[in-house]
Amino acid sequence: MDIKAALHQYLASKSSITDLVPAASIVRGKRPAGTSLPCVAYHRVSELDEDYQGGASGSSMARLQLDIWGTSDSQVEAIRLALRNVLHGMQHTSIGSGADAMAVESGVIENATDAIEWPEDATDTARHSCSLDWVVWYTSTVPDFT
Repeated sequence: MDIKAALHQYLASKSSITDLVPAASIVRGKRPAGTSLPCVAYHRVSELDEDYQGGASGSSMARLQLDIWGTSDSQVEAIRLALRNVLHGMQHTSIGSGADAMAVESGVIENATDAIEWPEDATDTARHSCSLDWVVWYTSTVPDFT
């Protein structure tokens, strides 16, 4: 089970997202140089396995940062709102499929930060971006210590 793979499958399956960003432009990690815009790149910022006195609980929390890149502020804002619509307030649902299926207990967007990369010379254009932090609680495997 991999929350990043499940997130990719989930976003790529949502037409409200892929109508704005091609599925091939939803990437794990940093946005590769030369990637056409718009693009959504995401990575795990932190993860915590919840425990109780008896050991692991089988519940984990991850903070994933989604970086939206586009050619205009309005394009980035449309993608941000689409991501908010499919991620914020998520409860008791499954994302991904097969080996990458994850049972999401809850998910909320906690942050949104805008930025602009200004052109270095006349041959370049500005790139607009927005970063979202998605905090998700999900069912995870309990270690078996083998």
